[in-house]
Amino acid sequence: MDTNAVIALLRDLVHLDVDAIHAYDQAIKNIDVEPVRVQLERFKGEHERHVTELTTAILDLGGTAPVIRRDLKGLFIEGMTALRAAMGTEQSLRAMQTNEKLTNKEYDKAAKMALPARVDELVRRNYDDERRHLEYVEDAIARRVWEQVRHA
Repeated sequence: MDTNAVIALLRDLVHLDVDAIHAYDQAIKNIDVEPVRVQLERFKGEHERHVTELTTAILDLGGTAPVIRRDLKGLFIEGMTALRAAMGTEQSLRAMQTNEKLTNKEYDKAAKMALPARVDELVRRNYDDERRHLEYVEDAIARRVWEQVRHA
């Protein structure tokens, strides 16, 4: 993969992580289960770290830092998350499940590409984070954590 293609891929991943950050903001506002809210705040922080590290990789490859702004897709994801999240913890988690599935799909595609070793390591590390995020959200949904708090 040539350097310009690698930079383009990393820029796409930056935008994906930025979209995730905004979606987490919407979900976190409506989570009333403290341990879940704390975990989602950690995941948001990991997405912020991804943006920083991916941007550094872009700069190291000779690219310019991406302009961080929401595109139409990002606004749609954030809006849909806000609508669902307004209905409480369960719908917030379900919205994040949808978002993390998208993020996992994109990182999976990137992880399968022939990338320079340092970039490959970064993409795979971020992908590991994304799989962990999705696993946590799916487990919280399966355990119906919002009901456990009401009955505690």
